[in-house]
Amino acid sequence: MPVIWGFDLSHMSWGAFGHRKMFDRRWHLRRERFIVYQLAMLICLAAECTATYSLAKYQSQQDNIESINEDAAVHNNDLIAAQCLTIVFCVFVATLFGADFFFLVFWPSRRYPYWYNVIKKFLAVGITTGVTAAAFMSTIVVASHGARITGVSLEQAEQYERLFFRPPLRYKDWAVNIAYVVLLWIGLVFTFASTVLLFKADKHVERYGAEPMWEEGEKDPRGVSLTPPN
Repeated sequence: MPVIWGFDLSHMSWGAFGHRKMFDRRWHLRRERFIVYQLAMLICLAAECTATYSLAKYQSQQDNIESINEDAAVHNNDLIAAQCLTIVFCVFVATLFGADFFFLVFWPSRRYPYWYNVIKKFLAVGITTGVTAAAFMSTIVVASHGARITGVSLEQAEQYERLFFRPPLRYKDWAVNIAYVVLLWIGLVFTFASTVLLFKADKHVERYGAEPMWEEGEKDPRGVSLTPPN
């Protein structure tokens, strides 16, 4: 198999995703990183998909109302901005920790250049900050804001609101909005935990190297044998 940028592609196999290999405790925090990374990626993905669905529905509602009456204007940019922020940073979560997950699966003993580790940690902090901002912004907008219809009389605005009642103009009245905010907060917890684990793992590699802490078949300090059962 070829070697590309120092990555030996012969190490890539479906067997690397097996439980015994993925959760091999000879590498520091390997098991913890796999679990927390996956939770961060999957929950943020769920928040992103839910926010995308809500955004599409509010955008469709706006298009429908404004197509009926060219004088009408639907104001929902606050929610759309919060949802766009959520979508962007949840994608970043999946990109960064997904890449680190991928490299850890196939090349757990590889040491990376100093510049790469610095950029990776910088991005992890930035992404966690972005998810935090998205969570706070989404919470405030959903809890206290709502869309408005202007440019028409109050009677017409109420008529359009009854006609296009889903999604409701008041954001907190729709379960989809509440669901994406709740998922986002849970995803933030695991994104923060992933960042902490990333920093701790890199610190360990800088101090002790990336090689396994003991040979396969030996026992770890707690006396747990790592020899896979036949």
